[in-house]
Amino acid sequence: MPEKKEKEKDRDREKKKKRQPPNSALQALAVTTTIGVEMAVSVLLGYYGGRYLDGRFATGPWFLLAGVLVGLAVGVVGVYKTLMEFFERE
Repeated sequence: MPEKKEKEKDRDREKKKKRQPPNSALQALAVTTTIGVEMAVSVLLGYYGGRYLDGRFATGPWFLLAGVLVGLAVGVVGVYKTLMEFFERE
């Protein structure tokens, strides 16, 4: 009987550990930095890609605008995936 109670207590401790939100300052800093870098890189790639295509095809600001919008959308999807992975680990 006592062994069974110990196993139940161990199982409860493991469940509590899994439910606790990540409280490390370094983890929060890592996720925040990742989000910022993902957004910045995707928007900048869209900007420079659109600018290059506008210069190549002489279309004015249209490819640049489309590139920034696509970069923003890709960044939002990347941030969403990053946050889902982060919260699944807890």
